[in-house]
Amino acid sequence: MIKKYRGLFVCIILFLITFLLGLKMGTVKLSVTETLQLLFWNQGTKENQLIFHTFRIPRVLTACLVGISLSMSGEILQKITRNKIADAGILGVSSGVAFGGVFYFFLLGNYVENLTVIGEMSLMFFGLLGAIFALSLNLILSVSHGKLNMSRFILNGIGISSGFSALVTFFSLKINADNFSQVNSWLQGSISQSNWSSVQKMSYWILPILLLLFILSPKLSLLKFSDTHLESIGFQTTWWRLIFILFAAILICVSVLNAGTIGFVGLIVPALTKIFFKSEGKGYLLGVCLNGMSLLLICDLLARTLFIPNELPLNAMLGIIGVPYLIYLVYQSRKGVLKS
Repeated sequence: MIKKYRGLFVCIILFLITFLLGLKMGTVKLSVTETLQLLFWNQGTKENQLIFHTFRIPRVLTACLVGISLSMSGEILQKITRNKIADAGILGVSSGVAFGGVFYFFLLGNYVENLTVIGEMSLMFFGLLGAIFALSLNLILSVSHGKLNMSRFILNGIGISSGFSALVTFFSLKINADNFSQVNSWLQGSISQSNWSSVQKMSYWILPILLLLFILSPKLSLLKFSDTHLESIGFQTTWWRLIFILFAAILICVSVLNAGTIGFVGLIVPALTKIFFKSEGKGYLLGVCLNGMSLLLICDLLARTLFIPNELPLNAMLGIIGVPYLIYLVYQSRKGVLKS
């Protein structure tokens, strides 16, 4: 029993350690005892209670939600494209969401942090359109003779990402010159402005999608097999692929609109999780969620503590880890091609 779930236990322990460190460390450092007393019994000085409950817990929970969103979207994209390099940032999906969000603010004529419910829904709609358009465009451009050309898929993704980034910069400047720094700060990747309201809004989208993904995980696992084989057993590949693309788009959209364009999480976490699990059986998806949260918590912790009182963008922290890993994957891929 213990041997069967050993990988999951390791992921849970890693998550608990990073979660506790995220609550404990920051500009004001707390001891482990103080952190546990504040967490479970709300005991401590008034200053510590204010910092802990108003700033630190919402920030840590936001990191967890962003980590789940990006890691699960990476898992979906890798399954439906059958490519372990697929990631929201590399394929241009994150940039598509960012463009959708910036274009919405351009239509409003101003960058607004606290939107009404209708405003939030409209922003989400524009972000989703951007995500689905970016991914659809990439898929259309990458299909050759009825098959997805993986090399072209990655290159097109990089090109689409660059194109949307240019459009984001253009429309950011067109919104309002005074708002450019705010939009730029948002897109660089930061959760420093997290609060209970943003945690609640993110949870409304992420938790139902997460529940559906766990229920439909057997369908997602089947997509790693060839379409010809799946269609021969009556599996509707196009329908299920569209469903999971929509799920991935929603998760990426929620993450980008709340925390900016953070890359490489979807690239790193599924591969990291496979180290702990011998097969993608029971507990694997939960492991992806736990490791996604752990990675975001570690990166956020480093981003806000390495250069106190200044804070690094989350995207920069993930880039330090992600770029070498991407180079490693490309090297492995080239090695495989040469061997074949």
